[in-house]
Amino acid sequence: FYNWNRVYVVYCDGSSFSGDVEEVDPQTNLTYRGARVFNAVMEDLLAKGMSNADNVILSGGSAGGLATLLHCDSFRQQIVPNAKRVKCIADSGFFMHAKNLPGAKEREDFFTRVVELHQMAKSIPPSCTSKMNPGLCLFPENLVDDIQTPLFILESSFDTHQIKGMITPYIGGGRPEWDDCTNKNLVNCNSTQLEIMQEFQKTFINTLQNLKCSSSRGMFVHTCYVHGHIHLKEESTCSSVSNNMLEDTTIAEAIGDWFFDRNSFQHIDMNNMPRNCTSTLTEDVFSQKCIQFINDHKK
Repeated sequence: FYNWNRVYVVYCDGSSFSGDVEEVDPQTNLTYRGARVFNAVMEDLLAKGMSNADNVILSGGSAGGLATLLHCDSFRQQIVPNAKRVKCIADSGFFMHAKNLPGAKEREDFFTRVVELHQMAKSIPPSCTSKMNPGLCLFPENLVDDIQTPLFILESSFDTHQIKGMITPYIGGGRPEWDDCTNKNLVNCNSTQLEIMQEFQKTFINTLQNLKCSSSRGMFVHTCYVHGHIHLKEESTCSSVSNNMLEDTTIAEAIGDWFFDRNSFQHIDMNNMPRNCTSTLTEDVFSQKCIQFINDHKK
């Protein structure tokens, strides 16, 4: 993808580009119109040449990953219907409901409030809202099975954001008791904390495995303790240098093979220990090792 046109849309609305409120919030003077922002950006890109594209990827990380899931089918069907190949990549956007883990009700209540504040229901795929409360449709396990567009799920089964922000606040002493573990690359995690993280991983993998099988769906699920990949060189193109590969394949290679239909690539690392994959190399040394790996891998 080195010679592709790439557009980065800054996340700015708090609703995964799905809000649509006519009135201005009188208390904050904010407008909740993420869906209109998304549509305006798409109109601008179409006018600048995207309407002539043959190959198109919609991708996003974290809340942008969730936005990708919410907009994936409508993007393909309504915005670039004439493109020959359209696919979506959700990077670290698979936020679990995890009913068996602490905080399940709080997670559901939070997403319900987000949907209500931003009036998102009309922007969420009706394939989901016709079956359940719209707030539950922000949990990707309730969305993915109905997505018709080829989708790549890129995740850590020890996702830092979910563990730190969506699970540990509801355990014992909450986040303060976990700071030494979750903020210091896992070196100070005790056995109880590791067991809870492993329970999260088990639930995460089970949730993915309970999805309907799809030959068009790619999947790269690893055990590095991270959140977000595509926007970070060390977590995508150069994930080899960070020791984050599956089946001797980097994240970038897996996505490339999947997008161009060379390999479906559906792999989950079943190792049950989280790994610190953060590189301590200087930028120059890291880049040199990355280039060396790419050149060696071509041979």
